Amino acid sequence: MISYIYFDVGGVLLDWSRVFEGAATKYNLDPEDIGKVFDQNHDDITKGVLSAKGFWDKCIQKYNLKNASDFDFLDSWVSDYSPIKEIHNLIKKITPKYKIGLLSNIYKNMLPFLLEKELIPNILYDQIIFSCDVGMMKPNPDIYELAQNKAGVSSNEILLVDDREDYLEGAKKLCWNTFLFDPKQRVSSVKKLEEYLNHF
Repeated sequence: MISYIYFDVGGVLLDWSRVFEGAATKYNLDPEDIGKVFDQNHDDITKGVLSAKGFWDKCIQKYNLKNASDFDFLDSWVSDYSPIKEIHNLIKKITPKYKIGLLSNIYKNMLPFLLEKELIPNILYDQIIFSCDVGMMKPNPDIYELAQNKAGVSSNEILLVDDREDYLEGAKKLCWNTFLFDPKQRVSSVKKLEEYLNHF
């Protein structure tokens, strides 16, 4: 029986396919230019070692950007996301029945923006475990163990909804239930998830 559901954020609760477009447009870059700097600093950003401002400073330096130091890159970054409304509606529907948590590789100081811009459902989450806060990221086994301890339920009562198979594999090793969400087929994915939950 599933009693606890952890949701990933990017690719499940929100669509990040247009990430970095705002900053790229403003400073005459390609989003992939910013993406290259992100990839070079991926682990430090994801583990919370490097802030959004620190990341942007590296972009400024690499591309010799002018009058860019005061640009609110974090707000621009989050503004490029859009909510996946279908999954939001399902979460609001199932909240009375399940404890809901977030388990995501995500970046420092984003949570207030995600809530303010309604990119994630504004509900009372039982646990919010972000890689940037705990210094670990999926698929490191330690982050799943932490999430299970925080949930306070047996492993077979936990469901992880994620859009990456490799992240689900980490959960399976602890005997969690898993569901692969397809953001490109969001309507059918939500329907399948609801059917999956009804099965239990």
